Amino acid sequence: MFINGACYIRVSTDDQTEFSPDAQLRAIKEYAKRNNIVLTKEHLYIDEGISGKRADKRPAFQLMVATAKSKPKPFDVILVHKFDRFARSREDSVVYKSLLRKEAGIKVVSITEQLEDDKFSVILEAMLEAMAEYYSLNLADEVKKGMTEKAERGEWQTTAPFGYTIVNKKLVVVPEEAELIRFIFDAYAKREMGMRKLAIFFNEAGIKTKRGNNFENRTIDYILNNPVYIGKTRWTPTEKMKRNFNHPDTILADGDHEPIITMEQWDKVQEAIKDNKEMFPYRVRITSQKATWLHGLVHCSSCGKKLVRSSGV
Repeated sequence: MFINGACYIRVSTDDQTEFSPDAQLRAIKEYAKRNNIVLTKEHLYIDEGISGKRADKRPAFQLMVATAKSKPKPFDVILVHKFDRFARSREDSVVYKSLLRKEAGIKVVSITEQLEDDKFSVILEAMLEAMAEYYSLNLADEVKKGMTEKAERGEWQTTAPFGYTIVNKKLVVVPEEAELIRFIFDAYAKREMGMRKLAIFFNEAGIKTKRGNNFENRTIDYILNNPVYIGKTRWTPTEKMKRNFNHPDTILADGDHEPIITMEQWDKVQEAIKDNKEMFPYRVRITSQKATWLHGLVHCSSCGKKLVRSSGV
């Protein structure tokens, strides 16, 4: 008696010991043939270069689960090379396996970790899930350690910022972009153009960011606060604090790349940024009917600051 099956394959970019997609597929097909399971290309799901840490970030996985819930039932079993290909989070593993089993009557089978339908297998499967999650957490720690060490040595480890390109893992100046970086620093330091005007200027000139996007205030802000342009590297291991340029966890080191601007230019810009923050400590969004048309137009004769509306008015 033959049953219909689906095949799920995942290979991440951070583990060089994993079987390739072809190797996983070959082993799964051999298992299916021995166990009278019919596999079709329609139900072959592959997430390549994607971590197994979060199921909601895997498009092929989500498509497989959505297909499994359709009527009539498209397949009876999902074959994976190992359970950690299905999920490396115990929560995801339990949730999705339960969903597939209870709502669709579909079982997840590891072709290399054979489990029987008994009470001991429940414990064994839980142990395998815990080991997979431990491996994932430990791998994340090791990657973070490696990145921290590289940051302390001043090595660059992300995409090249505007003004540079990467050649043999080193930052190399792009002359045309470097001139634009110097223009930004010079115009801002001389108080000729603020962040908004600089962004407008670049967009009207048809200049795009490295990602092909328009320039925004925050784009200019990031450039003006990026020490890469004075020959340094900056890395903050706290992911949520990427735009906190003065975070205590930030690692600042001397890089081995050519600076685009001088320390004198950098200092002038930082002084201008400081002055602007003191003049405009916060922004007020004018939505109340009590807002005045004089907002931002009237200046104090003593300190020179602009009129703003207090939230208590």
